[in-house]
Amino acid sequence: MAVVKLNSLRFENPGAPALIIMHGLLGASRNWQTIGKALKDRFDIHIVDLRNHGSSPHVDTMRWSELTADLSAYLRVHGLKEVTLMGHSLGGKIAMKFACDYPALVKKLIVVDIAAKVYPPYHDKEFRAMKRVPAGALENRREAEELLKPLIPDWGMRQFIMTNLVRGEFGLQWQCNLEVLHASLQVLRQNSLSGLDQYQGPTLLIAGGKSEFIEDGDVKEMKQWLPHLKLVNLPKAGHNVHVEDRSGFLDALKKWL
Repeated sequence: MAVVKLNSLRFENPGAPALIIMHGLLGASRNWQTIGKALKDRFDIHIVDLRNHGSSPHVDTMRWSELTADLSAYLRVHGLKEVTLMGHSLGGKIAMKFACDYPALVKKLIVVDIAAKVYPPYHDKEFRAMKRVPAGALENRREAEELLKPLIPDWGMRQFIMTNLVRGEFGLQWQCNLEVLHASLQVLRQNSLSGLDQYQGPTLLIAGGKSEFIEDGDVKEMKQWLPHLKLVNLPKAGHNVHVEDRSGFLDALKKWL
């Protein structure tokens, strides 16, 4: 299994406990910059780009075992023996799996607006929209937005998707590995936990009250793998809890930590 050397955005605080943050599908470390800055007085912050995202390398597969191995290698390289681990959406699924596979490395676990269950294939239409933007053929972001609009009518979602557009040698191109991520949706919508997976450490689940990602019964179900799970619900926020209710999110984190 080939391990990827993950890129990370750092807010260094030598001697402070390490906090690792993992973004969601089609996100990148830059989406968590503001949260990282807000917590850098208390933690040594590492915001990683997952494989096929941000500035991390592109590879052909996105299996859970590979995603957790990437993170394990990252901790080894940085000499991190115990971390607080936080993941949003896809990053949350990886964080739960990592905590179960490497419990000795995870002091505390924070899962942001995702459950341990199978999901419908979210984001298929976003990927189809992104494929309408020809790599390198466009010079400005407005043209790209016009191409995305018919399939992604929601302005906020379009802006989020467009954070993946970077200027390449021949114009704008997608920074994420579009083809592989789209092809991996079937894997990534599965539950990352199964059977005997278990993490006994303190676990916080922060859910957005307006989000569809966490439903009644999910928390009870998750406790079979994460028995010390505590739920905090932020009624004003949707799925991007850390953006839509930043102060509520930071309050919940600081209280629990």
